[in-house]
Amino acid sequence: MRKLLLASAAMLSATMGLAGVASAQGTPWATVNTAPSGSVTPLPVLGSAGAPGTAIPGFGPPLSPGEVTVRLGGRLVAYGGVGADSGQHPGYLSATSAQIAHGTYNATTNPLGATAANTKLASYGIGEYARLYPSIDGLAANGLKYGAFLEIRADAGVAPGGGLNGSVSGATATRGDLYYRRETAYLGTDNLGFLRIGATDQPTSLFITGTFENFDDAGWNAQIAGGNASFPTTTGSLPVYPFPDVGALYTTNKIVYLSPKFADLVDFGVSFAPDSGNTNPTIGACTYANTATAVGCDTTSSTSVSGENKRTRNTVDGVVRLRTATGPVGIAATAGGIYSGVVAYNGTSANTVVPQYNGLAVFDGGLQVTYGGFAIGGHIDYGEFNTSWTPQPKGGRDALAWIVGTSYQFGSAVVGISYFNVQNPGSWSTVTSGAVGRTFNQSGLAAGGTLTLAPGLYTFLSYLYGDKHQAGVDLLTGVAGSAAAPIVTHNNVQAQSLVLGTRVAW
Repeated sequence: MRKLLLASAAMLSATMGLAGVASAQGTPWATVNTAPSGSVTPLPVLGSAGAPGTAIPGFGPPLSPGEVTVRLGGRLVAYGGVGADSGQHPGYLSATSAQIAHGTYNATTNPLGATAANTKLASYGIGEYARLYPSIDGLAANGLKYGAFLEIRADAGVAPGGGLNGSVSGATATRGDLYYRRETAYLGTDNLGFLRIGATDQPTSLFITGTFENFDDAGWNAQIAGGNASFPTTTGSLPVYPFPDVGALYTTNKIVYLSPKFADLVDFGVSFAPDSGNTNPTIGACTYANTATAVGCDTTSSTSVSGENKRTRNTVDGVVRLRTATGPVGIAATAGGIYSGVVAYNGTSANTVVPQYNGLAVFDGGLQVTYGGFAIGGHIDYGEFNTSWTPQPKGGRDALAWIVGTSYQFGSAVVGISYFNVQNPGSWSTVTSGAVGRTFNQSGLAAGGTLTLAPGLYTFLSYLYGDKHQAGVDLLTGVAGSAAAPIVTHNNVQAQSLVLGTRVAW
């Protein structure tokens, strides 16, 4: 049965060009098969960069009943690039200095300091990032498969070393410190499906289709997964990748069920996350249920603290997936949704002072068609959600995110192009209404390719262009205006970068 699963996975990867192939090349859960022609066909790992696929239990070295297999996978990506964006230019005007120039500055309502006018950033640089993937897989005599896997990343939470920040190895520096991004245990059988529990991917991430992350280093999603998509541009200029294979969703603690494939055509997945907590949760670390002080407690269900009500609770995620292939033609389609509640607000402030939020209510769908090495398709998310999958402010517009793309795989190379657009409330709320536009518009173009040089060794070229707009918001600082202090600076920003890199995976 295991051999049949692996063979089917290899066939589907070759004929359907599923999303996440580029990411698969960097994870230990994707076996890379070298065809007689020398081309490399990665098995389909469905999800974000570094995310394991639904068939994790069938991957890795052969298992015998009563044995366990321990692996340490990883990848290292190194790259250099050039970029240009709205935040690199000298003479940057902060919200405050712009308001002073327009005669609208109010020190009481907007006490911000002006940025030094002569600050300038270089448009080129070199960077890298690394991941480690320890895992264990076991097989019981009755066919039960079980195991666990971790994703370890390096933190980049401080400003560059040197100057006021000291060296990276300084006592207070966190850059380079390791932390867990995913912590997951699983068990199940090939015939009954598998359960996962922990900080792990939900079905909308695992089954994601049509986002075309199979070339360069996952396109715009690399901004989330590795950081090189934003390199060397400033983060305030970058659009935010809007689809569900991102950490805002996959890092929360949840239980997931993944079904077997029925009639060699359809499978499904469903998950439940009780709150927004993730690795090392604070379930037992809350002092007491004092809503005025229980800030950041994972299990908070109601609060009087402004901002704590902008958290999801009881999130249900489900997807049905269809996959089939006839000759050189392959079809993959998904349909599902994400639904949640929010932490209730029980304070006394009106919603003109403390915004209220709706739970997530999102339709998620994708389609991809391939013919030989060609693939074309897209993905869509529509409903009540906001930037980075935060809850929609009540009274705000529904969000719409879509992407279309195409790719072509030939020999040991794959090239592709994709374009996405997302419209959502952004910084609009009942508090900023009248001073901030109702729509935050972002778009991103990705083009590039990946060449397999040897098993586990890849080089890639990536070009990215993005822009975003929202009236009344300085998008470089994220500061939203008010009726008393409108903001007219940096309501439109752009960024582009060209990156050449290499990836080593094991």
